[in-house]
Amino acid sequence: MTPVLAVELAGVSYGDRVVLRDVRLEIKPGEIVGVTGPVGSGKTTLALACAGLLGHAVPARIEGKIHHASLAPPLAGYVFDDPLAQLTGLGGTVEEEVAVGPENLAIPRETVRHRVDRALAAADATHLAHRPPDELSGGERQRVALACALALEAPLLVLDEPTAQLDPEATQRFGERLRILASTGTSVLLVSQDIELLMSLATRVLVLGDGGLRATGAPPEVLTMAQDATASVNDTPAEPLFEARQIVASYDDRIVLDGLTLQVARGSATAILGDNGAGKTTLARAIMGLAPVREGSIRVGDRSLDRLPVHHRARHVGLVFQDPSRQLFARTVLDEVAFGPRALGASHRQAQDRAREALAAVDLAGLESVHPGDLAPQTQRLVAIAAAMASEPPVLILDEPTAGQDEEGKRRIAAAIARQRTRGCAMVITHDLAFARRVCDHAVLLRNGRAASRVIRSAGNS
Repeated sequence: MTPVLAVELAGVSYGDRVVLRDVRLEIKPGEIVGVTGPVGSGKTTLALACAGLLGHAVPARIEGKIHHASLAPPLAGYVFDDPLAQLTGLGGTVEEEVAVGPENLAIPRETVRHRVDRALAAADATHLAHRPPDELSGGERQRVALACALALEAPLLVLDEPTAQLDPEATQRFGERLRILASTGTSVLLVSQDIELLMSLATRVLVLGDGGLRATGAPPEVLTMAQDATASVNDTPAEPLFEARQIVASYDDRIVLDGLTLQVARGSATAILGDNGAGKTTLARAIMGLAPVREGSIRVGDRSLDRLPVHHRARHVGLVFQDPSRQLFARTVLDEVAFGPRALGASHRQAQDRAREALAAVDLAGLESVHPGDLAPQTQRLVAIAAAMASEPPVLILDEPTAGQDEEGKRRIAAAIARQRTRGCAMVITHDLAFARRVCDHAVLLRNGRAASRVIRSAGNS
């Protein structure tokens, strides 16, 4: 059977930095090949190369061969690890956004319509068709990005962390649709840190490390299954450091939080769970004063945040967004992390001392002089966490902190959360249930704009 893709890369570099070397890969029709490995191992670079984007849309020096069996465009559909980078902004609605790719192929309008409908259904996004893309949650945008790639109906689909912002149920549906897609002959390259996803879907897995191929073979031979911790039900934690009561928040006429009440105890970490669009990110934005709260109250300790502007709330709450690159702006990592303490009145020396301490807490000491924009997205997330921690807020909120992280990155984030618990509390918005069980002792499930349940997890390492 002729491979859809054949790759022989002696080396790939950005400037003087070699990212990949001695990597060979073939993908046959209908095959799902997984790629995993630590942050910085070259996974995204390999994905870009396989999609035909490396050396064109993404400048790089390539030594080797990349051969696609089909020479007719599009060679591949690609889903970026950041869904915002995928969306063009040319469509006022989701279905118009999904239609952009097929329309650029100059195919008949009726064919475009059928492709859009099929792609939305395959991406579990039909219900989003008439929504404006800029009003979607991170998980919903990820579904739309997938639909955009599917609408091209290319022989190869390259997915870079496609489920990082999807809830577990949506991830399962995604896997089912990917199997159906492969059964019809579409080949898939799936880059993911989700070991369970790779175990359930991939026929082969490549493990990268330090830019080279470390292992390849059937998933059971090269992957280790994650172990879940046990769980049991518990009551509301006593003596809350953070409290939100009867919060109502909406965007125009669409109510997202409808009377939500939440308490988080001092010294604890609470996971915020729920389907995509359940209101998890809206809750974080409401706490920070970035989303309007129509009713209810928010307190940290004995201080009400209800009438405080955003810059004053930063003394009480630190927030790291889903896309940390959007909150990084300084020229060096040290300046970035020291900005918060300086803005809150610390001296230059105090701010730098706090910044260095926060960077050490996430194991990033030594990167102080690096420009944040030169770092991998996963490392940028760690910098953003350090920046939030440097201001020493009693409440720290992390929105999807483990998206795209390898085990080492998750270890650093877990250590940061453990440190935060010693001086306040943490809230972790996540779809990563294994991580939540590992670092959090409570979980709140958002459903229909309210907190539906509260669960205690084993968190003996916290």
